[in-house]
Amino acid sequence: MAGMIRNIIAVKTRPGEVRFVAIASIERIEAFGNYVKIYFGSERVLHRATLSDMEELLDDRFIRIHRSHIVRRDCLRKLLSELGRYQEVELADETILPLGGNYKRQLMLDLGL
Repeated sequence: MAGMIRNIIAVKTRPGEVRFVAIASIERIEAFGNYVKIYFGSERVLHRATLSDMEELLDDRFIRIHRSHIVRRDCLRKLLSELGRYQEVELADETILPLGGNYKRQLMLDLGL
């Protein structure tokens, strides 16, 4: 199975129930202790995985912008700066997330800035 591209993630939502989430529908993922919170549309689900685990499952439509956040690239709307330094990103749904220093360079390169 190594190298296989996944289209869905199976998420246990409660005992006896598994929810299938299409990777294409995921807008962002947030670290939440030993879990991640997956955002898609108006829904959110908790999934027992680390952000690093999720990073390995996702394709290049996604980029890590902070130690606690992965976003789908086409959900990025704006880079926000304070004192000339970009420190936050705004998503299409107007959510504002921090931009981590360790991830800023890769984002800027990817955006051609």
